[in-house]
Amino acid sequence: METVVLNNEMQLSYPDGFHVMSEEELSKMTFYGEAPGWCISDPERHIDLSVSWKKTNGLFAKILNTREIAKNMEAQIRKPMGQYGYRLDSFLEKELGGRRADGYLYAYEVQGTGMAGESLYLKNGSTFYYIHCYFRDALRDASLPVLDEIFGTVNWK
Repeated sequence: METVVLNNEMQLSYPDGFHVMSEEELSKMTFYGEAPGWCISDPERHIDLSVSWKKTNGLFAKILNTREIAKNMEAQIRKPMGQYGYRLDSFLEKELGGRRADGYLYAYEVQGTGMAGESLYLKNGSTFYYIHCYFRDALRDASLPVLDEIFGTVNWK
């Protein structure tokens, strides 16, 4: 297991087989609102996980909740992802290091390959975290426990 601290406050560990993505790999990804971000990939398991974060002013952070963010973000991707056969599987709630994360699980298809994703949103103080995971839909039953193992390691500094 490797351990990393993101944004000087979110600590998580990830299992062997994952590597931190190179600048070249990252250049193919877009982070929400050009926020800072970090990504790992396990090419053998076909799993990518990205975390980005954005600090907001205190009032904005108090008004917004992660359940509303998850619903709004899902609505934003639904239409453009329609061309890829997007389907929402479910909304979900998880706990990451004592913080509530809200999100959704979905599936889509790219170049004939069934893909799935899990997107989670959480806040720590006035910082919002955006976590996106991508994996092969055919490997869903093997991928979700790996992601849950990673999420179970989250601690806050």
